[in-house]
Amino acid sequence: MSVIVVTAGYSECLRLALHRLRAQTIASELECILVTRSQGGLALAQDAAQGLHSLRVVEDGAMDDAGRAKAAGVRAAKAPLVAFIEDHSYPDPDWAEALVKAHASAPLAAVGPVVLNANPTSHASWACFLVYYGMFMQAQAPEHVRHLPGSQSSYRKEVLLAYGSRLPDMLQAEFTLQAELRARGMALRQEPEAKVFHLNYSRIGPAVREYYLASRVFAAQRRHGWAAARRLVYACGSPLLPLIRVKRILAQARGAGLSVRVTAGALAPAMLILCAGAAGEFLGYALGAGGARAALMRFEREHAGLFTPQDLEAISLSPGLGPESARAQGRSHV
Repeated sequence: MSVIVVTAGYSECLRLALHRLRAQTIASELECILVTRSQGGLALAQDAAQGLHSLRVVEDGAMDDAGRAKAAGVRAAKAPLVAFIEDHSYPDPDWAEALVKAHASAPLAAVGPVVLNANPTSHASWACFLVYYGMFMQAQAPEHVRHLPGSQSSYRKEVLLAYGSRLPDMLQAEFTLQAELRARGMALRQEPEAKVFHLNYSRIGPAVREYYLASRVFAAQRRHGWAAARRLVYACGSPLLPLIRVKRILAQARGAGLSVRVTAGALAPAMLILCAGAAGEFLGYALGAGGARAALMRFEREHAGLFTPQDLEAISLSPGLGPESARAQGRSHV
């Protein structure tokens, strides 16, 4: 399997992510592809990735479009399966093996992991996590899988390459890609044995900005080919999204067994993030992406500096982020 990471350069976040890849049970069978602006900034990554089958750097000089960067990684991959992780995502040791086995068990277009909170120490971190990944805290039954976590899931490479010149646009918003795969009769699965711990912002400002930009890009991608009347309806309905989403988030938190204290503390910052997302979707449906794609990529290039020392300490001091940590998520408290 080829693991694709889009990254601005070498950072403590990336070092820790590569350490998690080295700890995989099938590390020697993993090709790691780092997509970045210039390979000169990733000299240290080679040492951090020892034990993997290989590590290769793919240059994207502009680095102004996440979908294009991810597509460059897919086209460079040598394995028949490709998996995306972020440079602040930390897979459980069985993650890669579980994904590969799931793909081998059935003709699946994509397999996603269960996503858990890597730094469950603040209300803002939980708010950010619940907004982005609350629906993926527990594995969904196969018949209920409609979406998989973006930038965290695996695909058959041939399925992605079939999109040709459309691939960058499809990978810009993976929810849109996954909806099209389902419409074409292809199957998706969320694999319960594959777990990824996602590092979240513990300050509300970065989370609000990122979600606004990501939501505008998503809406602009989704509206492609729609009639003007349909775009108007979705734009006018966008202000209702925070109320709809917060109801779902509360149900997901209850289903995952999160404590009332964690859920209550996350509620206010989550609403701020969701309102920013609603504004982004309104503008995306009404006016398109504008400069949001490039702005989102600029934000992504800078995000490693937005995590606090305490956020990184939650990763570096963790003994494993393994099954015991996963079970502890439901009992976490701030």
